[in-house]
Amino acid sequence: MAYWILEFIKVFIGYAFLMYVWPSVIFRKKLSGKSLTFRFAFCSTVSVLLLNTLVLGLGLLHILKGWIVFAAFYGIFAVSILREGKLRKYVSRQLQTLLAGTLGWKSLLADLLRECKALIADLLRKLDEKTKGKKIEYSILSVLMVFAIIYFSYGAFQNHSYGSGDMYVHHAWIYGLKEGQIFSAGVYPEAMHCFIYCMDALFGVSIYSCLLFLGEIHVTALLAAVYCLFRETLRSKYTVYLILAAFLTIDVVYTAEIYGISRLQYTIPQEFGLYSLFLCVMYLVRFMRRNTEDGNKKRGFDENLFLFMTSLAVSLAIHFYVTIMAFFLCASFAVFGINRIFRKRNFWSLATAILVGVIISTTPMVLAFASGIPLQGSLNWGMNIINGTDTKEGRTKAAQVVMEQGQKTEENKAAEADSNENPLSGQSKLHNQIKATDKNKTDKNETNVKVTKTSLAEKIIQIVLNNLKAVYRYGYAQLYRGNRANWLIGFTLAAVLLSIINMGITIVRFKKIPFEMYAGITFASVLFMILYAAPFLGLPEIIAGARLCLPEQILLLAMMVIPADELFFLLEKTRIGCFMPQISFAGVLAIYAGTNYFGVFHGYLYYELTRYNSAVELTNKIMDDYPQYSYTIISTTEELYQSIEEARHEEILEFYNRSKQEDYYIPTEYLFFYIEKNPIYYAQHHFFSGPRWLAQDKYTKYYEYTTAVLSIGDNIEHGEISEELVGESLTIMGKASDAYSIIGNRRILESEMYYWCQEFKTRFPYELKVYYEDEDFICYVVKQNPEHLYNLGE
Repeated sequence: MAYWILEFIKVFIGYAFLMYVWPSVIFRKKLSGKSLTFRFAFCSTVSVLLLNTLVLGLGLLHILKGWIVFAAFYGIFAVSILREGKLRKYVSRQLQTLLAGTLGWKSLLADLLRECKALIADLLRKLDEKTKGKKIEYSILSVLMVFAIIYFSYGAFQNHSYGSGDMYVHHAWIYGLKEGQIFSAGVYPEAMHCFIYCMDALFGVSIYSCLLFLGEIHVTALLAAVYCLFRETLRSKYTVYLILAAFLTIDVVYTAEIYGISRLQYTIPQEFGLYSLFLCVMYLVRFMRRNTEDGNKKRGFDENLFLFMTSLAVSLAIHFYVTIMAFFLCASFAVFGINRIFRKRNFWSLATAILVGVIISTTPMVLAFASGIPLQGSLNWGMNIINGTDTKEGRTKAAQVVMEQGQKTEENKAAEADSNENPLSGQSKLHNQIKATDKNKTDKNETNVKVTKTSLAEKIIQIVLNNLKAVYRYGYAQLYRGNRANWLIGFTLAAVLLSIINMGITIVRFKKIPFEMYAGITFASVLFMILYAAPFLGLPEIIAGARLCLPEQILLLAMMVIPADELFFLLEKTRIGCFMPQISFAGVLAIYAGTNYFGVFHGYLYYELTRYNSAVELTNKIMDDYPQYSYTIISTTEELYQSIEEARHEEILEFYNRSKQEDYYIPTEYLFFYIEKNPIYYAQHHFFSGPRWLAQDKYTKYYEYTTAVLSIGDNIEHGEISEELVGESLTIMGKASDAYSIIGNRRILESEMYYWCQEFKTRFPYELKVYYEDEDFICYVVKQNPEHLYNLGE
């Protein structure tokens, strides 16, 4: 555990320096006197954009080398520091005295230590000034962030493998950057990959550790962005703590939502870029507000528009889905201030900012595509979601089946209702038909027009009602079940009512149409729910439904606190206002206690488990104990990514096929055979278990009717190896990874290698040794003479 704690600390320090410290130093004059909100938004967007541009630019010039990135990064940092006259003179003086022999190394180090202490003291003093009068607020925010890091990183300390299969793909792409090849799998937004590559090149933090821990640490950026947005858009600056506390404590009750929340544990592009989604909206709102509130007539770019541009550029440079979400979220707010957007002085500035943001983020991708690099396959996946052909995450085909079944049910009900009417005799039927025909002829001119008008209106109303019912049924009710869905509808109606009241007060009192934030928040929560339910409305699924659950959860919570925000706003106008920080702190504690008391405290999340912890720990030990590339690990694919810079790797499937040949050699001194005595169910949903103050064991019950393989805590679902499986044929596979994801294939392969080792031991009893063994896993080692290799074939 100590090793992983140390790796976590290294990732945290590297992330903090790269994301915040480096741009704070380089652009200190630009940031001088700015608020902490501005500093956060500037550093978190500009740093990612600069690193993305630097790495991809070097790659396009075919000079992407670690030492060049290192020299550029630290060179710029050093030059920026030495531009300070006092510091330059101090360094010059110290070097002169050192070279003259009048100053020893110990004295120099002591002087540097004193200067560092003075610098830290000065930084703390400035931070104290920035947070003056807000210490309770920032303390609450800090506690919430620490809680989030512990909650989302808990799984990585329990199981030291990647939690999502996508992370192995992203590891391969980042390793491609280390080899000097950008877009190694095709053109795709690579800002996150460039960021992790720089962490490895600049601080020596392994790619494996970065991917294991960075996502959980980066959750703080998402929380900070949510904090900034709703502190800006809500009327009270204290309500946002309730949103964050609720998001971090209230449970979810549907598998898609559990999946959406679990993705925050993984270092993957969409979740890495989500913070920019909320920054985009915040700075668009600020830009739209500036002209009417402060009377500023200045044309062109201002600071708010600049940060909107960088936030948009970052979203596009990290993941296209984030940009699409940003469009809908910005539109939700902008529609209530549409008149401000189309003012001449605003429109062209905003259009220019969007254009520049798109150019900054897409230029490297466009140039790479123009140079002959093809597009990455994920872009086709995104299009398949929209056109409805994807069935893994897309729901269009499932929605079509549901809608067809619903239509048949309605037709059956109508037919059944007709058949249940009292039957008429043939004479009675004929009499009634003649009577009805005569009446229709008599009143034809009068009733025809009336019926046509009524039927058209009823048809429109019926379509609207059906769509609203579908949004409720396949959106609110599906994600939040009956009672919670009803509560959400109630809160939505309350938020609409408060929006109308506030707009009415503003119109009457100030004689102007307000840019109403409550309306924007409420409309955004409804719009994202419509996007989720889109396939059931006959609309294209623009974004895979499960990917929308996380931002939708935040928007719904923001909408639900609108009544509390009104109350907080009114309290701030009274004598109680000076106690609002304490009241908000009490509110956070009440949410934590209440969710525990009422049984709605969140649950532990899951990893898609792919190997035993013992295999991870053993790989680390081998990498520490043996010279680089002096050994080969024969195992499933997962060890390849962990050991790619230290060891050679042979797939079990490759070993299985080649060991049946007459001649088969592996040219390294040591061979390590990783064998699962109890082959693991690949990518099973492995839920964690731990202390109740952090989370509860509760989410597995929602998978009762799914095909997912589930496990909890120390209990891992697995099969067994058997000598009877030796010689059995593998199931036909579309690709090599299927050999490990199908439990039948995995059992055969592990059995084949285990009994191959037993047979090898009969031939060479002193060469094959047990290097490690527990009840689930065993590792054999063979030491061979590189000049006289063992023939591993038949």
